[in-house]
Amino acid sequence: MITPFTPLKLLRHSGRVEAMLAGEPTAPISVELDLSNHCPHDCPFCSFGTSASQGYRQQHAVSFPTPRLLTLLKELADYGVLSVTFTGGGEPLVHKQAAAAFEAAYAAGLDYGLVTNGVLLDARVRPVLASSAKFVRVSLDAGRSDTHQFSHGLSRPQFHTILGNMQELRSAAEGRPFTIGASFCVMDQNWKEIYQAAKLVRDHGGNYLEVRPTFPTDWRGDGWGRALADANVEAAKVEIEHARTHLNSDTFQVIGMVDRFDALTQTGKPYTQCRIGPLMTVIGADGRIWHCCVQRGQDFFSMGSVLDGAFADVWQEALDRKMSEQIDVTKCPKCRYDSYNTLIEKAFIKDGMHANFV
Repeated sequence: MITPFTPLKLLRHSGRVEAMLAGEPTAPISVELDLSNHCPHDCPFCSFGTSASQGYRQQHAVSFPTPRLLTLLKELADYGVLSVTFTGGGEPLVHKQAAAAFEAAYAAGLDYGLVTNGVLLDARVRPVLASSAKFVRVSLDAGRSDTHQFSHGLSRPQFHTILGNMQELRSAAEGRPFTIGASFCVMDQNWKEIYQAAKLVRDHGGNYLEVRPTFPTDWRGDGWGRALADANVEAAKVEIEHARTHLNSDTFQVIGMVDRFDALTQTGKPYTQCRIGPLMTVIGADGRIWHCCVQRGQDFFSMGSVLDGAFADVWQEALDRKMSEQIDVTKCPKCRYDSYNTLIEKAFIKDGMHANFV
């Protein structure tokens, strides 16, 4: 099944992968850009800190400076970056100039998307997103209002407001090809709601529900361990298939990230180096470039700051550090980069696909 989440998309950028492996200076294909580390939600499984843990996000409660943000987007496009995902960190729509950032990305010729909790997906930003974004993905994580309050650490209900915002965004797009999706992080408290969440997303204008387990954050002191019992891993897979069978159509998909469920019980990494950093990098709200999305806040993975110079110069210094050769992947936590790194090593380096035989 072709979805926006398949690591096989890397094969469409084989030239950059091969240039990177040859040690040539390579522009990232995509950049994750944090507009803010502030967030009105307090998800207990957040990778970047909670009110209880007072982690990275709380200790670096900043927003990206607007003047530098607008010049940076043009620099990224000029350097050869193809896309930007506005994400977090925190909640990107907290940034007061979020709409201006979206406009600047589009004007620079960048594809851009937004990952949001959805509560601020309002009239301030809907018009520009509906007219120019490639996608908007809402972190929903529930099929009921009370479960959403738990999974997002909320004192008051917001579930139906968020669904309404998705529907208003779909209406604003007026038939333009534009993907609206939602993500569902599975835990013991919500796995029975996968079908219900998928149906609600579909009925409110969404194109997909992406379903995956939460990964532990206790390794970085944020207190969230493995949140899905072994028995519920298999039960969740059954629920995903049930939702697919009854809801998938030409305009809507339930996308189960089965490899991530399988990874819950696997030990070690199926590759020897983390080589993906030069191809899909992260720029935090404080301007720092991170080799890895999961390792925001871990100083070893910081590779300079775009607040200190032009992107081209800072990026060249980052490449010169050769982080892929310094990282001990046996000490890394489970990570969404695992599938990309496996593809690079087994398909590009070891030719496990026998590429010349079609």
